Amino acid sequence: MALSQSEYDKLLGKSSTTNKNTNDVNWAVSMAAAVPSGIFKIFEGVATLGATLMDLGVDEDRAEAVEQYFADINPFDELAEATAIGKITELIVNIGVPGGAAFKIGSGLGKAALRAKEAGKYLSTGEKARRFGQGMLSAGAAEGVFVGDVEDAGTFGDFLGGPTEIDRDSGDPQAELLNRLKFGIEGTAFTGAFGAAGKLVGKMRSSAGTSKAITGKNDLERTLNKGIDKLGSWFRSRGSLVQEGYDISMKKIGAESKDTLAAEAAMRDIDSIADRVVKSYKKVATDKVTPQTRKDILKEMNDVLMSGSAPNGKLRPLFGAVDEFAIDPKTGRPGTTANFKTGKQLYNVEIEPMDATKVTALRNLLKNTYKASDDDIKDLLATFVTMRNKWGQLFTSMGRRLNPAGLEEFEDILPKYINDVLDRGYDVFKNNKSQWTVAQNYRPTKEVIKEGIIDFKKVAADKGLKLSDDLAEQMVNEVWKGATLGKGFLLGAGAPAQVRFKSVPDFMKRSVADKIDQPKIHQMDSANMEELTGVAKPIIQKLLGKAQNPMSSIVEGTNNLSAQIRSNEFFDNLILKNNTLKGRYDEWLSGGKVGAEPRIPFLYNNLGEARKYAGGTADDFAKIGGDDSQAAFNIKLDKWTDPKATLKPIDTTKQIMQKAADEVEEIINPINGKWALNDYAEAFMKSQNSYKSIRQQLYNNLVLYPKGMSQMAKTILAPFTHVRNFISASAFAAANGILPFGNTKDVRAAWNALQVAGPGTRKSNQFYQELLDLGVVNSQVQLGDLRRLLEDVDFGSTLNQLNSDYGLNKLLKRLSKVKRFAQDAYTAEDDFWKIFTFLGEKSRLDKAYRNSGLQLGQEFIDPNGAKQIFNDEYLKKASADMVKNNVPNYAMVSEFVKGLRKLPIGNFVAFPAEIIRTSANIVETALKEINYSTVINGKTVNPLRARGLQRLTGMALTTAALPIGTVAAAQAIYNVADDEIDAMRRYVADWSKNSVLIPFKDDKGKLSYIDFSHLNAYDTVTRPIQTVLNAVNSGRADEDGLVDDFVLGLIESTKELGSPFISESIWTEALQDVSPILGRGGRDREGRQIWNPADSLGDKMYKGIGHLVEAQAPLNWKQMQRLGLSMYPVDSKGKFDERGNEYEFGNELAGIAGLRRVEINPEKSFNYKITDYKKGIRNSRNLFTAATLKGGPVSPEEIVDAYINANRALYGVNRELYQDIEAAKVLGMSEDALGENMNNRGERRAYNALEDGEFRPLTISRDVQELFELKSEELGVANPFDQAENAIDSIRNILETVSLYGDLFPTLKNPFRVPLTQGIPNTITQPFQQLGFLGEGNVTGVPASVTTPYDELKSIDQKIDRINKVDSLI
Repeated sequence: MALSQSEYDKLLGKSSTTNKNTNDVNWAVSMAAAVPSGIFKIFEGVATLGATLMDLGVDEDRAEAVEQYFADINPFDELAEATAIGKITELIVNIGVPGGAAFKIGSGLGKAALRAKEAGKYLSTGEKARRFGQGMLSAGAAEGVFVGDVEDAGTFGDFLGGPTEIDRDSGDPQAELLNRLKFGIEGTAFTGAFGAAGKLVGKMRSSAGTSKAITGKNDLERTLNKGIDKLGSWFRSRGSLVQEGYDISMKKIGAESKDTLAAEAAMRDIDSIADRVVKSYKKVATDKVTPQTRKDILKEMNDVLMSGSAPNGKLRPLFGAVDEFAIDPKTGRPGTTANFKTGKQLYNVEIEPMDATKVTALRNLLKNTYKASDDDIKDLLATFVTMRNKWGQLFTSMGRRLNPAGLEEFEDILPKYINDVLDRGYDVFKNNKSQWTVAQNYRPTKEVIKEGIIDFKKVAADKGLKLSDDLAEQMVNEVWKGATLGKGFLLGAGAPAQVRFKSVPDFMKRSVADKIDQPKIHQMDSANMEELTGVAKPIIQKLLGKAQNPMSSIVEGTNNLSAQIRSNEFFDNLILKNNTLKGRYDEWLSGGKVGAEPRIPFLYNNLGEARKYAGGTADDFAKIGGDDSQAAFNIKLDKWTDPKATLKPIDTTKQIMQKAADEVEEIINPINGKWALNDYAEAFMKSQNSYKSIRQQLYNNLVLYPKGMSQMAKTILAPFTHVRNFISASAFAAANGILPFGNTKDVRAAWNALQVAGPGTRKSNQFYQELLDLGVVNSQVQLGDLRRLLEDVDFGSTLNQLNSDYGLNKLLKRLSKVKRFAQDAYTAEDDFWKIFTFLGEKSRLDKAYRNSGLQLGQEFIDPNGAKQIFNDEYLKKASADMVKNNVPNYAMVSEFVKGLRKLPIGNFVAFPAEIIRTSANIVETALKEINYSTVINGKTVNPLRARGLQRLTGMALTTAALPIGTVAAAQAIYNVADDEIDAMRRYVADWSKNSVLIPFKDDKGKLSYIDFSHLNAYDTVTRPIQTVLNAVNSGRADEDGLVDDFVLGLIESTKELGSPFISESIWTEALQDVSPILGRGGRDREGRQIWNPADSLGDKMYKGIGHLVEAQAPLNWKQMQRLGLSMYPVDSKGKFDERGNEYEFGNELAGIAGLRRVEINPEKSFNYKITDYKKGIRNSRNLFTAATLKGGPVSPEEIVDAYINANRALYGVNRELYQDIEAAKVLGMSEDALGENMNNRGERRAYNALEDGEFRPLTISRDVQELFELKSEELGVANPFDQAENAIDSIRNILETVSLYGDLFPTLKNPFRVPLTQGIPNTITQPFQQLGFLGEGNVTGVPASVTTPYDELKSIDQKIDRINKVDSLI
């Protein structure tokens, strides 16, 4: 007979009174009590060890008396062990304090390293290893000596088995000492593993940030260190780059974004003005106003925007110079008054004002004909002036880099091609972000192709030539397929920014058109746009989709210039930063190496210099833009290399080589000829061709694009998600110690800067551009992931290859405005909190330094050890760095993690990666601030200590105190006990099992919950912790110690942590659900049916397609549906869904903010539990039959092993359902209802046993025994089951005494492996936690196709298969 629950309580030393008293202990109280309790345990451990030694050889029980003494005097013990977090904290203090101290003393590493540093030496690797080993042994010994109760603590051996498994049965002093020795041995190993892991993480985080070559004492160590660095680079924001290079690249991205924002702001203004003009015109127009009317208006606007006094009315650039102003140390920006003039002149380019005649004509046209308002006309022209000034600034930046020869070339070419550089809007090139030909990126519509054929034939006819339809179509296709448009403005590109054609009909080329006769009509040759005849040019422009509106000119022209100019500035800034580092390092070397070693340069003039600064061997370095046999490899320069744009000598550390008396080396690119570490140099490689094969395109269209679309549907196109996005993002400010909405001035400033249509937004565009430049905004992580995913694919390209004009991209074009607004809103929701946090950081930093006595313009040493000048520019940069490091930012995601988006698994993988990064950074930043000291006005101060404590408190409150405190408050208000919370977790959805659940209870005692994780931005880091606590809590009924439960929790938490990266994406999960091959064949991941197996093929296809469409459905349609149902009158039948569920309006409304309560309904969920139970029984039995009835000879020993193994699994299955039944009772489900459900599924006998906590071991049926007999006869051997039967009966007798309440499975030894005189020990020492059955497939019952009676089955294999399909005990 199995032990009862009360008997097990006594066995485990528990009492119902104790449980009741500790059940309601607050987690914070328990955690606080755990610290002194752990200290008590230290003294208890050493005293118990002494008493145990005294008990050796005598029949005394001094050790037990000592344990009882400490139990009586320790007032914190019960409180500490009342919660999982208290237990863990107590054990950490108990072994961590003495273990840590012993390691420090035993290794002596700290003192030895300090002495070596003072002597100008470093500890050798061998010495470090020796001392580390000493520390490990010392720590292990200390843990074995000082652990309070080794049986309560447990070991990894309890979980894995093996020599370190704790002996809990003997009870003698020898066993107690041996247990402590086992604990100490594991402590030694754990200390070593923990230390090695710490070293590995440290190397992964920082080894590539020194700019030095990665070395080692031998090839193996060097290879290992390089491998560690490569692994670390996958997860670092900077990858393999040094920090300086990464920062400069981020500055480039910020500058490009700033340019783009300026262009897009102008585009929005013009678009709005054009809409208002058309609307005004509709009121007075006599004819119908069509879309062409708007196009005509925009064309007139564009003509004015691109007008000037140059030939053909083109823009005219004006070349000149302006005064240079020095930096004002109080602001960090160039001064504005005369006293800051340096006396130097800087090169400057301006765009001459627009053609006055055309401006007047446009003003009159808009005012008199289209009835535009004076304000709209004024704003339109002001926008044109602003953008022309922007273009002048970009051309100025280009010109200032050039030497006299390059500048002469620049001033000669720019006036000729300036309109082509800027007015470059073509449909065919608009989305062409790489090196694809037009044919792989765009296909004109059939209508455009037909018009082109007609136009080509007309041009030929006008010249007296006859062009057939087939030849005309061939020519049209060759023209658009071979069209290319160069990027940027390259002086050496011949005709820069001109559309080039691989082949154009000769009768359309200006130079030869008049020489073509009928026999030569088929001739085609290369040409650029300017070489076409005046008639042919507009025809081909129409074929390529030439835009004629100012919005296209502004956006395309600005982005085209920006990409090149910001890249050039990037190279210049690399050199300038490198020179600064080189100067500081050389100064440190020449000064006798006094003080900390400064950062070394990262670009070198030759291999010798490279090895001087960075060490390493020749194999570690590459040459950029050269061909040098000494280099491991040579790197080609990027696409902006321009042979005619010769530069000034930016690199002042390099002597310009004299080629002749009056000739110097021409600089094409400032990093040309430089040397760098291999990984860093690779960053300058020329962009690779991004050609996509048909196979790749199909993968994109069938997997990646639907993946992106489903993610878009569930985020930016889901209005309720926007609300949750905004609310949850407030945690980013709170975690950094900044109270959300705490400063109304900052709230207003953040709101005014947002770039989304709305009241009060877009009022601070200049401020937003500055934030872009600093890298603070426009980096929403999920949206960044989505944008990059959609850029990876070109949906419709494969269809276009097949001559189709349709595809999902056409639908997206029609919805582009909605999509764009949704994207802007999603970005703004994130930007608001980044701007708010930036302003909060800036004001707090300013106040902290000023309170410490720092004045504007004064020098000081910052927390990173760098010399700074205290001014507004420093405060902005430092605050921006805080936001980038401590708030999720897509720009900071490593390229490896970004690359995961291309896999069919994972949803928004960048976000959890950023949460992990920023969480660690917040703590690291806070500790740095707390420990930071600097000298201000001759006094050492700690200016940021209070800020660091504030940040650390904010992180603790946001990630721990707030969610746990909210749960505790809800429990108190609604009188929800801990066992009710535990019971709830067994009946919530799988994704909520390890969430923070806020409980509610109605007047009838019905429980419901809010999954706080939906609103918790830091759920990625808190969920694994909650998972460990849940595992420790669930193991409180066993007697095998804390460690094994902790390990199980770690395993589960690792799965939770990795889930966002490895789980199926929304789309691939839906595909898996409906796929009959390698899929779930009509069931979702939770086991719910998508279609009935008995449905017709047509119905299955209909429901399957519906399921796929649901994965792509936007607008939170399910939530919208529930909200709609909740609005029906109380007595209306329409209030119920198809499953009979009723919804309450207030609850559904709260769901918009992620605060929807979910009812716990065990009555509906219990059937799924039974399904899992029945499947578990089949799987358990299969463990026996698969191992013993496999066809070949089998020994009695194998049969007994299989029987034990099958029962171990069966115990876990029964234990799971037993806990589900007990939980259902706690949640209010009656025993009658439970019994009825089990009876309906044919499990009445099982329920009776489960109700009593009895375990029914596996019974070997007569059919199975008959199969053993048949197999034996077939093989001509003795029946092994006859030999094993007695042992199996003995084991079964033992197992019938095992209770399901105890969560224990006995350690059973196979009698065929031990002397029979020893018998089979009836010991209950090994824990068992069943993993893997719950939620796997939920397939129930015997398949309907099984109709042949068992006795009529002819083959043994058929009989085995039939037995394995029965889902009740044999």
